[in-house]
Amino acid sequence: MFTCWGREDNDTEPMETSYYSCDWFYQAVCGSWHRTEVSSHFITIPKLFPTCFHKASFPLQDDPVNPISSSEMEMLYCRDPLGSITFNTAGGNFRIDFAGYWKTNIRTGQRQKLKRSFSTDHIERCKCKDQAPSIPAYWENMDPNARFKAFKVSWQTSEYQNVERYVREIGLLQEPLRVLYRVQNVDLWELYSRKKIQLMRIKGQSDIEQRWLFHGTGKNNVENICLYNFDCRISESKRQGHVLGKGTYFALHASYADKYSRILSQGVNDTRIMFLARVIVGKYTTGRPDLCKPDGDQIENIHDSCVDNTLCPRIFVVFNSDQIYPEYVLEYGG
Repeated sequence: MFTCWGREDNDTEPMETSYYSCDWFYQAVCGSWHRTEVSSHFITIPKLFPTCFHKASFPLQDDPVNPISSSEMEMLYCRDPLGSITFNTAGGNFRIDFAGYWKTNIRTGQRQKLKRSFSTDHIERCKCKDQAPSIPAYWENMDPNARFKAFKVSWQTSEYQNVERYVREIGLLQEPLRVLYRVQNVDLWELYSRKKIQLMRIKGQSDIEQRWLFHGTGKNNVENICLYNFDCRISESKRQGHVLGKGTYFALHASYADKYSRILSQGVNDTRIMFLARVIVGKYTTGRPDLCKPDGDQIENIHDSCVDNTLCPRIFVVFNSDQIYPEYVLEYGG
């Protein structure tokens, strides 16, 4: 995963620098300090079978830029406080310089500040507890005053390859993926993260089902969706036959969402556009045309979304925009 530069392991013994062990923190895009942790988030996806779908897990790391834990970083630091390490991740190739407390993207030269601090209960509480949901560490640095930015993802990264494989194998899209953009919108990400936490707390669950789902659209809608998210009210007013409810519709298969994609520009390539969104589907029920929320007029909200078929869902309807994060914009076809 990573390579140590400097002294060989047998040249020095790990040294005890203090009575307390230390942890490592990185300064996120939001300016807050977050503990360096190894964490993976799993999006539930269907695995294709002849008759139906069975659930499987597709790993989607929230922090792939930090593939080593705080304790591992501390161990390497103690071996050589002036040394450095390099590693490859979904976000690119990185180098950590212990002497200067920097993490550097080798390709772009962008740097992220690091901090080493005693791991006392007080520090943990100040740094990590009760903070806003963490922004994914693989996000690139952006202007803090920008409301959103779409970053082109290099085809050479594992991030691109994972999405491309998902689009092809799960989305069943036959046409080639031309360009992939990662949408970075701090406000929408925090709304999505808080909604996930809220639903888990209300339901008394340690997790809730999320999926990567497709939504075809036209070029004129892309900027507004990236900025404000999908608007369920607008979706409802523009839809002629909302057979599963008056919300925003997503498809399991990109090949189905392709019906609603519009050509970017008429020409030889006929490139089209589509969103790959992260969606909290939770517990779902069969939809109906009159529904404005999954459970209709019932006071208690048991369900979180509507589907076409609860056993083998292919179409999902969401009525609350906070359950959606427009994660990627796909340009494809031609």
